[in-house]
Amino acid sequence: MTLFYLGAGIGVLLAAVYLTVGTLSFLRIRRELAQGNGIDALADEVDSSEIALVPGFSWKASLAVLTSFVLLVIASYSGAFWYVLAFSGLGTAAAVIVAFVLELRGDRARSAA
Repeated sequence: MTLFYLGAGIGVLLAAVYLTVGTLSFLRIRRELAQGNGIDALADEVDSSEIALVPGFSWKASLAVLTSFVLLVIASYSGAFWYVLAFSGLGTAAAVIVAFVLELRGDRARSAA
């Protein structure tokens, strides 16, 4: 039961941070679109060769799908393993939060330059 309360506490904290950085990112995009600084305005500044897939994305995504599948199979044999799936979801939320924060930091650096 301790793991449940630990996971619930972490989940509440992650949810608050997730909503905060998601809202900040949404408001930034909305502000840029209202000012007319959409994708078309950036098209002249960005060279198409700079836009590429993340290196190694395919094998990382494939490994993630395989890992998820294996975890689900193992969880179907043991009820005690379901906590791993819940904490995996918390890890996913943390990864998205990091992506939002990096995006917001990159936008601030570009606007300061």
